[in-house]
Amino acid sequence: MPPTTITVDYLIIGAGATGMAFADVLVTESNHTMAIVDRNQAPGGHWTMSYPFVRLHGPSRVYGVHSRAMPSDSVGANLASGHEILDYYDRVMRETLLASGRVTYLPMHNVDDVEPGGPATVRAHSLVSGASTQIAVRKRVVDASYMNITVPAMRRLNYDVEDGVPIVPVNQLVNLGGPAERFTVIGAGKTGLDACLWLLHHGVDPDRITWITSRDAWMNNRDQEAPLSRFRELTKLHACNSVDDVINALEQMDLIIRRDPRVRPSAFRCATVSSAELAQLRKIEHVVRLGRVRRIDSAGVRLDEGSIQSPPGTVYIDCSADGLTQKPPKPVFADNTITLQTLVPCLLAPSAAIAGKLECLDLDDDSRNRLAPPVVNPSTSRDLLSFFGTRMERLHRWSGSPALFEWLLGSRLGSALSDLQEMTDQGNRAAVSLLASHLEDLLKRDGVSA
Repeated sequence: MPPTTITVDYLIIGAGATGMAFADVLVTESNHTMAIVDRNQAPGGHWTMSYPFVRLHGPSRVYGVHSRAMPSDSVGANLASGHEILDYYDRVMRETLLASGRVTYLPMHNVDDVEPGGPATVRAHSLVSGASTQIAVRKRVVDASYMNITVPAMRRLNYDVEDGVPIVPVNQLVNLGGPAERFTVIGAGKTGLDACLWLLHHGVDPDRITWITSRDAWMNNRDQEAPLSRFRELTKLHACNSVDDVINALEQMDLIIRRDPRVRPSAFRCATVSSAELAQLRKIEHVVRLGRVRRIDSAGVRLDEGSIQSPPGTVYIDCSADGLTQKPPKPVFADNTITLQTLVPCLLAPSAAIAGKLECLDLDDDSRNRLAPPVVNPSTSRDLLSFFGTRMERLHRWSGSPALFEWLLGSRLGSALSDLQEMTDQGNRAAVSLLASHLEDLLKRDGVSA
């Protein structure tokens, strides 16, 4: 059967958080047509495969798309559940994108390799029927899959497991069928935090939980998230003379917290907890810090720096997927392609929406790229300086573009930059620029790991 042929202005590869945020702006801010091709059976990307009890770690008002609020936007500290997010993206697809009459959506489809260069003709094929669709693209191919957030259900284990050892991905934690003697949680990121909190919430004695963490990580304090005019307090960081000084000051401001006051974390991966959650996590005293897991067998766990024994009846919970990828940055706008990337550390949806708005403005690609240099997501504790410094730098950069700044002020996603309104004052703009430069200078000067 010959392939079906369609012609659109834009082809968007991926219907996850980045693809949906970009497509929403393109639909609401232009008259362009687009095709959205995605490997999953529903929009939402990694949310379609996340564990049943997953929630956002931050407020829903800085997640999703520009044109549509989430139901939990105004519910204070309540965080959107995975079910709410999937329903939200389904509604955005049906009621905003498809309802525009300018969007073709191809779920359960894969895209063949896209050749760089001129206007593209791309073939997509169904992962169910095998049928092909030929897509002629007049303007750009938008890669919304480059950052590729990964959850445990999307990957194979990266360590060996002896046959018969009871190990489950975090998705299966709700389907164990009965209690276990002990639980060993593998992974210290957002998923590991959630697994530990879920076990404690369901009455598991913390003494029955072992938590394997390859390295302790700083966490954002959700109780202090997005306060007004926070940059005024952050300007105190001008007095810091080293990376360590900055991290100590951030902790004193209660912006970052650690699980164990006796252990100085070496990592930072954007996970966020409240003080109440932190109190629960601190009840788990059996924390193993011997590097990464290499093998699990009937006797226990072998790690980089030693081994631990596990009693019979131990169930292992794998939470080790590295959700935030660290892809090498590339220009977002290049020839006939757009590669969606993180413009503000850890905030993929607002970053993609900003890229969408820049595409709709009357600018050349050099100007767009000057406004949208991508950043690498944080990994080490040193990256805390970039995490806060980049936010300050983007406040200054984007407030210097009147069209973008006005749009951000009116966008629900603009609240990701909590001090945006303050940037109408030239003195405040100068202050955030100086702070960003100071933090960058400290990182360059201080080569000692924090």
